[in-house]
Amino acid sequence: MFGKRELARIVGWQLGCTGGATIIFALTVGVAGAAASAAGGVIAIVANITMALIALSGGSAAPRAVMYRFYVAEASKLFVIMASLGVAFKLFNPPAAPLLVTFALALLAHWGAVAFVRRPSLTTGGATVNRDTDRCQE
Repeated sequence: MFGKRELARIVGWQLGCTGGATIIFALTVGVAGAAASAAGGVIAIVANITMALIALSGGSAAPRAVMYRFYVAEASKLFVIMASLGVAFKLFNPPAAPLLVTFALALLAHWGAVAFVRRPSLTTGGATVNRDTDRCQE
């Protein structure tokens, strides 16, 4: 199960992509492009944090309750995305390309980080091997 350290890595990857894209759009499009790019990244990051907080709240429970919590978390994430993009486009009228490109990059960074996050999931002879420390835990 992912914890605070893994969530911090994922958010770090997303912030890195958002920062890099914002710098590129600032140099190519200007201040409006940089602001739109930053907004797109922030929308993706806030949506993912919202989902993580809801999905991982409550601790262990019956499988049906866990699945329900994940469905609620995913629906909340989609609501945050739709509302945030709606507000951004309606109130601020940003350039669409920088906002949407950075939004997509931040979402892809989430999955890239998940693919490369180390998890203590190796089991050998009843002991779990923590890949970060290479130590067995009984």
